[in-house]
Amino acid sequence: MTPEPLLAARGRSDLKAEAAFRSWVRQLVKGAAERRAFDAGQIDAVMNPGTGSAILLPEAQAALQGSSRLVLSTLDALPGEVCVLDGAGTVVITNRAWRASVIARCGAGLGVCVGANFLAACRDATANEGVYAEAVVAGLRRVLAGGRGLFRCAYVCLTPGGRCTFTLTIAGINQDGTVHAVVTREDVSESERKRAGVPRGSGRTRANRIAALARSAAPNLLLAALPENEYERLLAVLEPVTLRYGEVLHEPGEQLRHVYFPGDCLVSLLTVVEGHRALEVGLVGREGMVGSRLALGGTTASERALVQATGTAVRIKSACFLRELRRSAALQRAVWRFTDALMIQVTRTAACNRFHMVEERLARWLLMTRERLPSANFYLTQEFLADMLGVRRVGVTAAASALQGRKLIRYRRGTVTILDQQGLEAASCSCYRHVQLVIESAAA
Repeated sequence: MTPEPLLAARGRSDLKAEAAFRSWVRQLVKGAAERRAFDAGQIDAVMNPGTGSAILLPEAQAALQGSSRLVLSTLDALPGEVCVLDGAGTVVITNRAWRASVIARCGAGLGVCVGANFLAACRDATANEGVYAEAVVAGLRRVLAGGRGLFRCAYVCLTPGGRCTFTLTIAGINQDGTVHAVVTREDVSESERKRAGVPRGSGRTRANRIAALARSAAPNLLLAALPENEYERLLAVLEPVTLRYGEVLHEPGEQLRHVYFPGDCLVSLLTVVEGHRALEVGLVGREGMVGSRLALGGTTASERALVQATGTAVRIKSACFLRELRRSAALQRAVWRFTDALMIQVTRTAACNRFHMVEERLARWLLMTRERLPSANFYLTQEFLADMLGVRRVGVTAAASALQGRKLIRYRRGTVTILDQQGLEAASCSCYRHVQLVIESAAA
């Protein structure tokens, strides 16, 4: 925006005040060359030697205000719901879609306004939303602390229009040492209903929805191995869910509220050190369950359970799981055999991280991921891989480049494609085959 229309829009008193301000600022300019540049309008700011601060000239102030208005207008034009938080979690900007949602849903689903604190809203969430709010708090704090660039999780709440499911995505922004977080919220309630095959107002039972999931292409193998009558009984207490990449199912020390049986999704188990550093020690897919510690008498989580690949699963409340475990010898055998296989995987992974090269470990990890997913293509960022393998990103880059150079994988824009599985097995360490044999034996 040029100064001419701005000046034309101002009154006589405004122009006088601006002229006086400019004259005062000009006195701070030292040197003939600098004054000529000032008079020619080539300087936007002048340093005040008395205070050490920069003074913006009126044209620069107007341009800065114009840039702020452009940012706000751009956010308002976006169809998705967006808000921006400062380093303390306070909402500083919301877009039009977010504000409209806050009004329509009466603030449900963490619908907070400018000036409110997002972390406080999570702490004040209702009991039904508690497990989701805790996950959001943990993820947001890691983003604001700089320990994680992106966090994504599901959030389920009750609104005036009924039960709603959102996908919350939190991205960190670090500008000159100042950290902000951008929160986007997507209402996925309708797609959830379509995935489950349940239209609005349908009277179909939960058991029917689970039966539909059981007939899908990727059932949970632990449940599928149960006798038919026992599996049918479990259907009444199982709930179908969609687990999304980046979602945290539980953190160390948290109560185990649910047991999850993955279908075509994938969950990483990570040991957390010093509150934020994490290393993967286990991987669970359709062969097993998340929350097996309940079967051993534990009630709290000992690790972070992080969804690595989006997909479907079924879950059961902890109390129901323990009740069914007590009454079913077949379920006990299946759970204990899987838990034994998982413990072997954990110990083998610890040894692998200590003794094997990064390239071998990456090959092993990609193969284990492929075994549990329906596709040879999956989304993985270098940051995520570095956390999984416990190495720096430069190590992941070098290892992935080596495997790609041998035409074993293709890695482009976060998407990994396995091109030669046999070649990748040859490049992997012996831990891959050892763990797979244990898992296959447990499932037999």
